[in-house]
Amino acid sequence: MSQREKMTLTAAQLRLLRRRKRTVVMVMMVTFFFLLLYNLSSYFFLRKMGGELEHALDQRLMAAASLTAELIERSGSSFSDAADADDVRLSLNRIRLAQELEAAYLINPEGRVLLDARRELERVAGRSYLAADSLEIRAALGGAVQASRLHTVAGNHFKSVYAPVSDVYGQTAVLALEANAGFLRTMDQFYQALYLGVVVSLLLLAALAVFLTLAMLQFVRTENRLYQSERLASMGQMAATVAHEIRNPLAIIKSTADVLREKQTQPERTDEFFGYIDEEIVRLNRIVSDFLAYAREPRLEMSQCDLVPLLLGLAARFSRQGTAVEWECSVAHLFHRCDPGQIEQVVLNLLINARQALGEGTEAAITLRLAEQRRLGRALVVIEVQDHGPGLQGRGREIFEPFFTTKASGTGLGLAVCKRIVEAHGGEIEAVEPPSGGTVMRIILGS
Repeated sequence: MSQREKMTLTAAQLRLLRRRKRTVVMVMMVTFFFLLLYNLSSYFFLRKMGGELEHALDQRLMAAASLTAELIERSGSSFSDAADADDVRLSLNRIRLAQELEAAYLINPEGRVLLDARRELERVAGRSYLAADSLEIRAALGGAVQASRLHTVAGNHFKSVYAPVSDVYGQTAVLALEANAGFLRTMDQFYQALYLGVVVSLLLLAALAVFLTLAMLQFVRTENRLYQSERLASMGQMAATVAHEIRNPLAIIKSTADVLREKQTQPERTDEFFGYIDEEIVRLNRIVSDFLAYAREPRLEMSQCDLVPLLLGLAARFSRQGTAVEWECSVAHLFHRCDPGQIEQVVLNLLINARQALGEGTEAAITLRLAEQRRLGRALVVIEVQDHGPGLQGRGREIFEPFFTTKASGTGLGLAVCKRIVEAHGGEIEAVEPPSGGTVMRIILGS
Protein backbone atom coordinates (compact mmCIF):
# COMPACT_ATOMS: atom_id res chain seq x y z
CA MET A 1 0.00 0.00 0.00
CA SER A 2 1.37 3.42 -0.96
CA GLN A 3 2.08 6.18 1.54
CA ARG A 4 -0.66 8.29 0.04
CA GLU A 5 -3.22 5.49 0.50
CA LYS A 6 -2.15 5.10 4.12
CA MET A 7 -2.62 8.81 4.69
CA THR A 8 -6.26 8.55 3.55
CA LEU A 9 -7.06 5.84 6.11
CA THR A 10 -8.67 6.72 9.40
CA ALA A 11 -7.08 5.78 12.73
CA ALA A 12 -9.62 2.98 13.15
CA GLN A 13 -8.80 1.62 9.70
CA LEU A 14 -5.08 1.73 10.45
CA ARG A 15 -5.66 -0.23 13.65
CA LEU A 16 -7.76 -2.71 11.70
CA LEU A 17 -4.99 -3.00 9.10
CA ARG A 18 -2.42 -3.72 11.80
CA ARG A 19 -4.68 -6.39 13.33
CA ARG A 20 -5.11 -8.02 9.95
CA LYS A 21 -1.37 -7.97 9.40
CA ARG A 22 -0.91 -9.74 12.72
CA THR A 23 -3.60 -12.24 11.73
CA VAL A 24 -1.84 -12.95 8.43
CA VAL A 25 1.50 -13.40 10.22
CA MET A 26 -0.14 -15.74 12.75
CA VAL A 27 -1.77 -17.79 9.98
CA MET A 28 1.58 -18.07 8.20
CA MET A 29 3.37 -19.12 11.39
CA VAL A 30 0.74 -21.76 12.22
CA THR A 31 0.80 -23.06 8.64
CA PHE A 32 4.62 -23.17 8.67
CA PHE A 33 4.59 -24.99 12.02
CA PHE A 34 2.20 -27.67 10.76
CA LEU A 35 4.14 -28.09 7.52
CA LEU A 36 7.38 -28.38 9.50
CA LEU A 37 5.78 -30.87 11.89
CA TYR A 38 4.40 -32.92 9.00
CA ASN A 39 7.69 -33.01 7.09
CA LEU A 40 9.77 -33.79 10.19
CA SER A 41 7.39 -36.56 11.24
CA SER A 42 7.52 -37.98 7.71
CA TYR A 43 11.32 -37.84 7.75
CA PHE A 44 11.65 -39.58 11.12
CA PHE A 45 9.03 -42.14 10.11
CA LEU A 46 11.06 -43.01 7.02
CA ARG A 47 14.22 -43.19 9.10
CA LYS A 48 12.55 -45.52 11.57
CA MET A 49 10.98 -47.66 8.86
CA GLY A 50 14.33 -47.96 7.05
CA GLY A 51 16.07 -48.88 10.31
CA GLU A 52 13.44 -51.51 11.11
CA LEU A 53 13.73 -53.07 7.65
CA GLU A 54 17.53 -53.10 7.87
CA HIS A 55 17.40 -54.68 11.34
CA ALA A 56 14.95 -57.33 10.12
CA LEU A 57 17.28 -58.13 7.21
CA ASP A 58 20.22 -58.43 9.63
CA GLN A 59 18.27 -60.81 11.84
CA ARG A 60 17.27 -62.96 8.88
CA LEU A 61 20.83 -63.10 7.54
CA MET A 62 22.33 -63.85 10.97
CA ALA A 63 19.87 -66.69 11.53
CA ALA A 64 20.57 -68.11 8.07
CA ALA A 65 24.35 -67.80 8.63
CA SER A 66 24.19 -69.60 11.99
CA LEU A 67 22.15 -72.48 10.58
CA THR A 68 24.36 -72.74 7.47
CA ALA A 69 27.57 -72.80 9.55
CA GLU A 70 26.07 -75.48 11.78
CA LEU A 71 25.03 -77.51 8.72
CA ILE A 72 28.55 -77.33 7.22
CA GLU A 73 30.21 -78.33 10.46
CA ARG A 74 27.84 -81.30 10.92
CA SER A 75 28.52 -82.53 7.39
CA GLY A 76 32.07 -83.43 8.42
CA SER A 77 33.51 -81.95 5.25
CA SER A 78 37.07 -80.80 4.68
CA PHE A 79 37.70 -77.48 3.03
CA SER A 80 40.91 -78.83 1.55
CA ASP A 81 39.44 -81.94 -0.05
CA ALA A 82 38.18 -81.33 -3.59
CA ALA A 83 35.19 -83.68 -3.28
CA ASP A 84 34.17 -82.25 0.07
CA ALA A 85 34.66 -78.73 -1.29
CA ASP A 86 32.21 -79.50 -4.11
CA ASP A 87 29.67 -80.74 -1.56
CA VAL A 88 30.09 -77.52 0.44
CA ARG A 89 29.64 -75.46 -2.72
CA LEU A 90 26.48 -77.42 -3.56
CA SER A 91 25.10 -76.87 -0.04
CA LEU A 92 25.93 -73.18 -0.16
CA ASN A 93 24.24 -72.77 -3.52
CA ARG A 94 21.08 -74.58 -2.36
CA ILE A 95 20.93 -72.28 0.67
CA ARG A 96 21.61 -69.24 -1.53
CA LEU A 97 18.72 -70.09 -3.81
CA ALA A 98 16.37 -71.10 -1.01
CA GLN A 99 17.02 -67.90 0.96
CA GLU A 100 17.10 -65.70 -2.17
CA LEU A 101 20.61 -64.52 -1.38
CA GLU A 102 22.99 -62.68 -3.64
CA ALA A 103 26.07 -64.64 -2.62
CA ALA A 104 27.29 -67.35 -0.22
CA TYR A 105 31.00 -68.07 0.20
CA LEU A 106 33.76 -68.95 2.68
CA ILE A 107 36.68 -66.65 3.57
CA ASN A 108 39.98 -67.91 4.94
CA PRO A 109 41.67 -66.12 7.85
CA GLU A 110 43.78 -64.09 5.40
CA GLY A 111 40.61 -62.51 3.95
CA ARG A 112 40.64 -64.33 0.59
CA VAL A 113 37.67 -66.27 -0.82
CA LEU A 114 38.13 -69.94 -0.07
CA LEU A 115 34.93 -71.40 -1.51
CA ASP A 116 32.00 -69.79 -3.35
CA ALA A 117 28.56 -71.21 -4.05
CA ARG A 118 29.29 -70.34 -7.64
CA ARG A 119 32.70 -71.70 -8.58
CA GLU A 120 33.22 -69.16 -11.36
CA LEU A 121 33.25 -66.31 -8.83
CA GLU A 122 36.00 -67.75 -6.63
CA ARG A 123 38.79 -66.18 -8.66
CA VAL A 124 36.94 -62.97 -9.45
CA ALA A 125 38.52 -59.92 -7.88
CA GLY A 126 36.66 -56.77 -6.98
CA ARG A 127 35.19 -57.55 -3.55
CA SER A 128 36.72 -54.42 -2.15
CA TYR A 129 34.03 -54.14 0.49
CA LEU A 130 35.67 -57.11 2.30
CA ALA A 131 38.48 -54.77 3.34
CA ALA A 132 35.88 -52.34 4.72
CA ASP A 133 34.35 -55.25 6.69
CA SER A 134 37.66 -56.33 8.21
CA LEU A 135 36.43 -55.64 11.74
CA GLU A 136 33.31 -57.74 11.24
CA ILE A 137 35.39 -60.58 9.68
CA ARG A 138 37.83 -60.44 12.59
CA ALA A 139 34.89 -60.61 15.02
CA ALA A 140 33.54 -63.65 13.16
CA LEU A 141 36.96 -65.36 13.42
CA GLY A 142 36.67 -64.72 17.13
CA GLY A 143 33.42 -66.71 17.23
CA ALA A 144 30.70 -64.02 16.84
CA VAL A 145 28.05 -63.74 14.16
CA GLN A 146 28.41 -60.18 12.86
CA ALA A 147 26.39 -58.14 10.34
CA SER A 148 28.18 -55.59 8.17
CA ARG A 149 27.23 -52.03 7.38
CA LEU A 150 25.21 -51.28 4.29
CA HIS A 151 27.17 -51.52 1.04
CA THR A 152 26.41 -49.89 -2.30
CA VAL A 153 28.18 -51.15 -5.39
CA ALA A 154 27.23 -49.95 -8.88
CA GLY A 155 23.97 -48.56 -7.50
CA ASN A 156 23.03 -51.85 -5.82
CA HIS A 157 22.44 -51.94 -2.05
CA PHE A 158 23.28 -55.11 -0.14
CA LYS A 159 24.12 -56.34 3.34
CA SER A 160 26.59 -59.02 4.45
CA VAL A 161 26.71 -61.20 7.54
CA TYR A 162 29.72 -63.12 8.75
CA ALA A 163 29.71 -66.27 10.91
CA PRO A 164 32.51 -68.59 12.11
CA VAL A 165 32.69 -72.08 10.63
CA SER A 166 35.17 -75.01 10.93
CA ASP A 167 35.74 -78.13 8.89
CA VAL A 168 36.26 -81.64 10.20
CA TYR A 169 39.98 -80.96 10.75
CA GLY A 170 39.35 -77.79 12.72
CA GLN A 171 40.33 -75.45 9.89
CA THR A 172 38.67 -72.12 10.68
CA ALA A 173 36.97 -70.02 8.05
CA VAL A 174 34.31 -67.30 7.88
CA LEU A 175 30.94 -67.91 6.24
CA ALA A 176 29.69 -64.84 4.34
CA LEU A 177 26.12 -64.47 3.18
CA GLU A 178 25.00 -61.47 1.11
CA ALA A 179 21.40 -60.30 0.58
CA ASN A 180 20.02 -57.63 -1.65
CA ALA A 181 18.77 -54.56 0.23
CA GLY A 182 16.73 -53.24 -2.68
CA PHE A 183 14.10 -51.88 -0.32
CA LEU A 184 16.58 -49.11 0.44
CA ARG A 185 16.28 -47.95 -3.18
CA THR A 186 12.58 -47.55 -2.53
CA MET A 187 13.44 -45.69 0.66
CA ASP A 188 15.66 -43.36 -1.36
CA GLN A 189 12.72 -42.64 -3.63
CA PHE A 190 10.61 -41.88 -0.57
CA TYR A 191 13.29 -39.50 0.68
CA GLN A 192 13.46 -37.75 -2.69
CA ALA A 193 9.68 -37.41 -2.69
CA LEU A 194 9.89 -36.00 0.84
CA TYR A 195 12.53 -33.43 -0.17
CA LEU A 196 10.44 -32.47 -3.18
CA GLY A 197 7.42 -32.16 -0.88
CA VAL A 198 9.41 -29.81 1.37
CA VAL A 199 10.28 -27.59 -1.59
CA VAL A 200 6.68 -27.63 -2.85
CA SER A 201 5.45 -26.87 0.68
CA LEU A 202 7.73 -23.86 0.94
CA LEU A 203 6.63 -22.62 -2.47
CA LEU A 204 2.98 -23.08 -1.51
CA LEU A 205 3.63 -21.31 1.78
CA ALA A 206 5.21 -18.40 -0.08
CA ALA A 207 2.30 -18.33 -2.54
CA LEU A 208 -0.14 -18.39 0.38
CA ALA A 209 1.71 -15.52 2.03
CA VAL A 210 1.59 -13.47 -1.17
CA PHE A 211 -2.09 -14.31 -1.70
CA LEU A 212 -3.09 -13.42 1.86
CA THR A 213 -1.09 -10.19 1.73
CA LEU A 214 -2.60 -9.16 -1.60
CA ALA A 215 -6.07 -10.17 -0.43
CA MET A 216 -5.64 -8.15 2.75
CA LEU A 217 -4.40 -5.09 0.85
CA GLN A 218 -7.19 -5.43 -1.69
CA PHE A 219 -9.73 -5.73 1.11
CA VAL A 220 -8.36 -2.63 2.81
CA ARG A 221 -8.34 -0.72 -0.49
CA THR A 222 -11.91 -1.79 -1.20
CA GLU A 223 -12.98 -0.82 2.29
CA ASN A 224 -11.19 2.51 1.89
CA ARG A 225 -12.89 3.12 -1.46
CA LEU A 226 -16.26 2.29 0.09
CA TYR A 227 -15.51 4.63 2.94
CA GLN A 228 -14.49 7.37 0.50
CA SER A 229 -17.62 6.72 -1.59
CA GLU A 230 -19.84 6.94 1.48
CA ARG A 231 -18.05 10.10 2.61
CA LEU A 232 -18.35 11.67 -0.84
CA ALA A 233 -21.99 10.63 -1.07
CA SER A 234 -22.65 12.30 2.27
CA MET A 235 -20.75 15.37 1.12
CA GLY A 236 -22.72 15.35 -2.12
CA GLN A 237 -26.01 15.25 -0.24
CA MET A 238 -24.84 18.02 2.06
CA ALA A 239 -23.61 20.05 -0.93
CA ALA A 240 -26.98 19.64 -2.66
CA THR A 241 -28.81 20.79 0.45
CA VAL A 242 -26.50 23.75 0.97
CA ALA A 243 -26.67 24.66 -2.72
CA HIS A 244 -30.45 24.75 -2.68
CA GLU A 245 -30.39 26.86 0.48
CA ILE A 246 -27.89 29.28 -1.09
CA ARG A 247 -29.66 29.60 -4.44
CA ASN A 248 -32.83 31.11 -2.94
CA PRO A 249 -31.02 33.92 -1.05
CA LEU A 250 -28.98 34.62 -4.18
CA ALA A 251 -32.16 35.12 -6.18
CA ILE A 252 -33.44 37.51 -3.51
CA ILE A 253 -30.12 39.40 -3.46
CA LYS A 254 -30.16 39.74 -7.26
CA SER A 255 -33.76 40.97 -7.38
CA THR A 256 -33.07 43.40 -4.53
CA ALA A 257 -30.03 44.77 -6.34
CA ASP A 258 -32.12 45.23 -9.49
CA VAL A 259 -34.77 47.13 -7.53
CA LEU A 260 -32.17 49.36 -5.89
CA ARG A 261 -30.60 50.06 -9.27
CA GLU A 262 -33.99 51.13 -10.68
CA LYS A 263 -34.64 53.41 -7.68
CA GLN A 264 -31.46 55.37 -8.16
CA THR A 265 -32.20 59.08 -8.52
CA GLN A 266 -29.44 59.50 -11.08
CA PRO A 267 -29.48 56.48 -13.45
CA GLU A 268 -26.69 57.96 -15.55
CA ARG A 269 -24.36 57.57 -12.55
CA THR A 270 -24.97 53.92 -11.78
CA ASP A 271 -22.86 52.80 -8.84
CA GLU A 272 -20.15 50.33 -9.89
CA PHE A 273 -20.90 48.22 -6.82
CA PHE A 274 -24.06 47.00 -8.55
CA GLY A 275 -21.79 45.46 -11.18
CA TYR A 276 -19.79 43.72 -8.47
CA ILE A 277 -22.99 42.29 -7.06
CA ASP A 278 -24.00 40.89 -10.46
CA GLU A 279 -20.55 39.34 -11.04
CA GLU A 280 -20.42 37.71 -7.64
CA ILE A 281 -23.98 36.40 -8.00
CA VAL A 282 -23.03 34.82 -11.33
CA ARG A 283 -19.90 33.28 -9.75
CA LEU A 284 -21.84 31.93 -6.78
CA ASN A 285 -24.53 30.56 -9.09
CA ARG A 286 -21.80 28.74 -11.03
CA ILE A 287 -20.41 27.25 -7.81
CA VAL A 288 -23.90 26.18 -6.74
CA SER A 289 -24.47 24.62 -10.17
CA ASP A 290 -21.21 22.66 -9.81
CA PHE A 291 -22.28 21.31 -6.44
CA LEU A 292 -25.69 20.33 -7.76
CA ALA A 293 -24.18 18.69 -10.85
CA TYR A 294 -21.86 16.61 -8.68
CA ALA A 295 -24.59 15.69 -6.19
CA ARG A 296 -26.97 14.43 -8.89
CA GLU A 297 -26.52 11.13 -10.68
CA PRO A 298 -26.07 11.75 -14.42
CA ARG A 299 -29.34 11.10 -16.25
CA LEU A 300 -28.50 10.11 -19.77
CA GLU A 301 -30.74 10.52 -22.79
CA MET A 302 -29.02 8.14 -25.16
CA SER A 303 -29.28 8.50 -28.91
CA GLN A 304 -27.25 7.78 -32.01
CA CYS A 305 -25.21 10.95 -32.42
CA ASP A 306 -22.74 12.12 -35.05
CA LEU A 307 -19.83 13.38 -32.96
CA VAL A 308 -18.04 15.17 -35.83
CA PRO A 309 -20.43 18.18 -36.16
CA LEU A 310 -20.94 18.24 -32.37
CA LEU A 311 -17.23 18.68 -31.64
CA LEU A 312 -16.66 20.89 -34.69
CA GLY A 313 -19.26 23.28 -33.30
CA LEU A 314 -17.39 23.49 -29.99
CA ALA A 315 -14.09 24.11 -31.78
CA ALA A 316 -15.66 26.89 -33.89
CA ARG A 317 -17.20 28.49 -30.79
CA PHE A 318 -13.85 28.64 -29.00
CA SER A 319 -12.09 29.95 -32.10
CA ARG A 320 -14.62 32.79 -32.30
CA GLN A 321 -13.85 33.63 -28.67
CA GLY A 322 -10.18 34.15 -29.52
CA THR A 323 -8.71 30.74 -28.62
CA ALA A 324 -7.41 28.80 -31.60
CA VAL A 325 -8.58 25.19 -31.70
CA GLU A 326 -6.97 22.80 -34.17
CA TRP A 327 -9.34 20.06 -35.34
CA GLU A 328 -7.91 16.61 -36.10
CA CYS A 329 -10.25 13.95 -37.45
CA SER A 330 -9.79 11.66 -40.44
CA VAL A 331 -13.49 10.88 -41.03
CA ALA A 332 -16.43 13.03 -42.09
CA HIS A 333 -18.92 11.27 -39.82
CA LEU A 334 -18.53 9.21 -36.65
CA PHE A 335 -21.74 7.94 -35.09
CA HIS A 336 -21.86 6.79 -31.49
CA ARG A 337 -24.66 6.07 -29.06
CA CYS A 338 -24.38 8.61 -26.24
CA ASP A 339 -26.04 11.60 -24.60
CA PRO A 340 -24.99 14.49 -26.90
CA GLY A 341 -25.66 17.18 -24.31
CA GLN A 342 -23.62 15.46 -21.61
CA ILE A 343 -20.70 14.70 -23.96
CA GLU A 344 -20.76 18.31 -25.13
CA GLN A 345 -20.63 19.47 -21.49
CA VAL A 346 -17.62 17.24 -20.78
CA VAL A 347 -15.65 18.37 -23.84
CA LEU A 348 -16.57 22.00 -23.18
CA ASN A 349 -15.22 21.70 -19.64
CA LEU A 350 -11.98 20.19 -20.97
CA LEU A 351 -11.61 22.99 -23.53
CA ILE A 352 -12.13 25.63 -20.82
CA ASN A 353 -9.49 23.97 -18.64
CA ALA A 354 -7.10 23.81 -21.60
CA ARG A 355 -7.62 27.50 -22.29
CA GLN A 356 -6.94 28.35 -18.65
CA ALA A 357 -3.81 26.18 -18.72
CA LEU A 358 -2.45 28.16 -21.69
CA GLY A 359 -2.79 31.43 -19.78
CA GLU A 360 -3.46 34.92 -21.05
CA GLY A 361 -1.65 36.32 -24.04
CA THR A 362 -0.38 33.03 -25.45
CA GLU A 363 -0.79 32.23 -29.11
CA ALA A 364 -0.57 28.46 -28.67
CA ALA A 365 -3.51 26.49 -29.96
CA ILE A 366 -5.60 23.77 -28.34
CA THR A 367 -5.83 20.50 -30.27
CA LEU A 368 -9.15 18.66 -30.39
CA ARG A 369 -8.95 15.10 -31.80
CA LEU A 370 -11.60 12.56 -32.66
CA ALA A 371 -10.77 9.03 -33.81
CA GLU A 372 -12.15 5.52 -33.87
CA GLN A 373 -9.99 2.62 -32.65
CA ARG A 374 -10.31 -1.12 -32.17
CA ARG A 375 -8.93 -2.88 -29.09
CA LEU A 376 -9.43 -6.57 -28.50
CA GLY A 377 -12.20 -6.66 -31.08
CA ARG A 378 -14.08 -3.69 -29.55
CA ALA A 379 -14.82 -0.48 -31.42
CA LEU A 380 -13.81 2.53 -29.32
CA VAL A 381 -14.29 6.26 -29.80
CA VAL A 382 -11.40 8.38 -28.54
CA ILE A 383 -11.72 12.12 -27.91
CA GLU A 384 -8.60 14.07 -26.95
CA VAL A 385 -8.10 17.67 -25.84
CA GLN A 386 -4.44 18.68 -25.80
CA ASP A 387 -2.95 21.89 -24.50
CA HIS A 388 0.64 23.12 -24.37
CA GLY A 389 0.56 24.48 -20.85
CA PRO A 390 2.79 23.67 -17.86
CA GLY A 391 1.43 20.13 -17.49
CA LEU A 392 0.12 18.29 -14.44
CA GLN A 393 3.50 17.62 -12.77
CA GLY A 394 2.60 14.03 -11.90
CA ARG A 395 -0.90 14.77 -10.55
CA GLY A 396 -2.78 13.06 -13.38
CA ARG A 397 -4.87 10.92 -11.02
CA GLU A 398 -5.55 13.52 -8.35
CA ILE A 399 -7.23 15.99 -10.70
CA PHE A 400 -10.33 13.77 -11.00
CA GLU A 401 -10.87 13.67 -7.25
CA PRO A 402 -13.66 15.89 -5.90
CA PHE A 403 -12.60 19.29 -4.55
CA PHE A 404 -9.05 18.95 -5.89
CA THR A 405 -7.98 21.96 -7.92
CA THR A 406 -4.73 23.57 -9.07
CA LYS A 407 -6.39 26.94 -9.61
CA ALA A 408 -6.45 29.85 -7.22
CA SER A 409 -10.25 29.75 -7.28
CA GLY A 410 -12.84 27.12 -8.13
CA THR A 411 -14.61 24.21 -6.50
CA GLY A 412 -12.51 21.40 -7.93
CA LEU A 413 -15.68 19.60 -9.05
CA GLY A 414 -15.51 20.15 -12.81
CA LEU A 415 -13.35 17.14 -13.70
CA ALA A 416 -15.04 15.01 -11.04
CA VAL A 417 -18.38 15.70 -12.75
CA CYS A 418 -16.80 14.93 -16.15
CA LYS A 419 -15.52 11.62 -14.84
CA ARG A 420 -18.97 10.64 -13.54
CA ILE A 421 -20.57 11.49 -16.87
CA VAL A 422 -17.98 9.52 -18.87
CA GLU A 423 -18.22 6.51 -16.52
CA ALA A 424 -22.03 6.66 -16.77
CA HIS A 425 -21.50 6.14 -20.53
CA GLY A 426 -19.39 3.05 -19.76
CA GLY A 427 -16.21 4.84 -20.74
CA GLU A 428 -13.14 6.19 -19.01
CA ILE A 429 -11.24 9.46 -18.86
CA GLU A 430 -7.56 9.89 -18.19
CA ALA A 431 -4.91 12.61 -18.11
CA VAL A 432 -1.66 11.98 -19.98
CA GLU A 433 1.51 14.06 -20.00
CA PRO A 434 3.18 13.61 -23.40
CA PRO A 435 6.99 13.97 -23.73
CA SER A 436 6.51 17.18 -25.73
CA GLY A 437 4.89 18.87 -22.70
CA GLY A 438 1.42 20.02 -21.86
CA THR A 439 -1.51 17.78 -21.06
CA VAL A 440 -3.70 15.42 -23.07
CA MET A 441 -7.15 14.76 -21.63
CA ARG A 442 -8.37 11.52 -23.22
CA ILE A 443 -11.95 10.25 -23.25
CA ILE A 444 -12.49 6.62 -24.31
CA LEU A 445 -16.06 5.56 -25.06
CA GLY A 446 -16.81 1.89 -25.65
CA SER A 447 -19.38 0.43 -28.01
